[in-house]
Amino acid sequence: MTVEELNLLDIDAKQLQGLLESGRVTSLDLVRRYIAQIQRHDDKLHAMIQVTPLGLLEERARSLDQERAAGNVRGPLHGIPITIKDNIATHPSLGLPTSCGSFALLRSKPRRNAKIIDQLVDAGLIIMGKVNLSEWANARGSDMPSGWSAVGGQTQPAYVPTGLDPEDSSEGHSNTSGSSSGSAVSVAAGYSPFSIGTETDGSLVCPSGRAALYTIKPTIGLVSQEGIIPISNLCDAAGPMTKTTHDLATLFDVLTDRGSSDSFTKSLTRSWSDISVAVLDPETWKYSEDLTKPADGAESQILHEVHEAYELIKPKAKKFAEKVDLITTKEFEFEGKNSEHLIWLVDMKKSLNEYLEDLEESEVRSLAEIIEYNKKHADVELPPTHPRQDFFIKSENQRTTSAEYNRHLVHLREVARDRGFEKVFDTYGVDVIIGPTDSDLRSLAAAGGYPVCGMPLGYLDYNGRAFGMSAVARRGQDALLVKVMSAWEATLPPRKTPRWLE
Repeated sequence: MTVEELNLLDIDAKQLQGLLESGRVTSLDLVRRYIAQIQRHDDKLHAMIQVTPLGLLEERARSLDQERAAGNVRGPLHGIPITIKDNIATHPSLGLPTSCGSFALLRSKPRRNAKIIDQLVDAGLIIMGKVNLSEWANARGSDMPSGWSAVGGQTQPAYVPTGLDPEDSSEGHSNTSGSSSGSAVSVAAGYSPFSIGTETDGSLVCPSGRAALYTIKPTIGLVSQEGIIPISNLCDAAGPMTKTTHDLATLFDVLTDRGSSDSFTKSLTRSWSDISVAVLDPETWKYSEDLTKPADGAESQILHEVHEAYELIKPKAKKFAEKVDLITTKEFEFEGKNSEHLIWLVDMKKSLNEYLEDLEESEVRSLAEIIEYNKKHADVELPPTHPRQDFFIKSENQRTTSAEYNRHLVHLREVARDRGFEKVFDTYGVDVIIGPTDSDLRSLAAAGGYPVCGMPLGYLDYNGRAFGMSAVARRGQDALLVKVMSAWEATLPPRKTPRWLE
């Protein structure tokens, strides 16, 4: 197989590594081929904010090819291209800005790479560029369409040839769903075999569901957040977005500094036999019609395919509990406020200010200055189609006391943990809880600091968009979720690629 014959929509990192090891392709070949793919499709998809300058890419690829020729292979991802969400800091020496989609940060200069960038570079990966996102990781304002930023424009869905319907609802069937939209689309469209995204609440699992990918939002604290533009350190996490569970486990090893002795690849057993499963009723666990506008047959197809998946898993699992009673996010309300939102608003001002103050150069040094920048440059930052920065303003103006913050944190943890996941795990004697990704399952996981993964399921007859399922395990049980994804991959039909992009 020559590099020109590669199907970039389908090929994964493990297959690429095999080609590199055999000498049939080089990393330089791959870089040039992926650049051509980006140039072919990104005028339509807008998944990239910035491509690494070609000279730097070729220099990096040649260096890694030379290392390989000398017998110095850094690991299983040596010489493999990857894309990175543009809220993850990169030092200017890498040739890429760190804008979070905002012109306010486009010319900023971080003092150093985010820790996970150094981990990726040390492992021999090649950073193709920064991908588009919901501006400020969807923390700027309400009712913002997923995947839109002032710098990058509107990311288009990989599986919907007609693109985003401007009249669609915020989680509608043409939406990319979640701030890591560019990461998901870049993988599905064949710009790289995998990507790094981030999630506070849903921004890994939701766009992965719409792009037929595997992902995991790790237990909070497992992956370093150093150098990642923050919202809340209680909820933020970076994670891999991949086409296969093997790629996910291998990339997850890099992000968590795992060695061969405790590699996540050891969890790729492809079996349900020692996993006890609880499943949520898809009739109940779904978005409301104001979030996902009903479409011809879409809802009934999703329900049917969710139940079919449950029936496939049921006889294979160690234990299977149906329609378990899990608390809902309505219980986040406390003392007249939503505890999750209050905590984010408090955390965001403090953590954003700390990030901005640490930059070597920046036009803005505080949340207050971002708000004023957006007002001054409203023509690009607050256009008529995306005019709001109400979350920023609320965060800047909040006057929450430490005592009130702590009461809301205790309440949120009690809802998500004691009355939520732990109650279900203990009552039903199960290891994981599985339900539709297009639901509030990920919000409960965020509130409790639990790991949550995303897995592909189906494709709507209505418009082609992909949809998926998610699973939650106890905190620290990330390896179990890798095992669940592996079993899922072995049980369900293989993921499909967006053939209209061939």
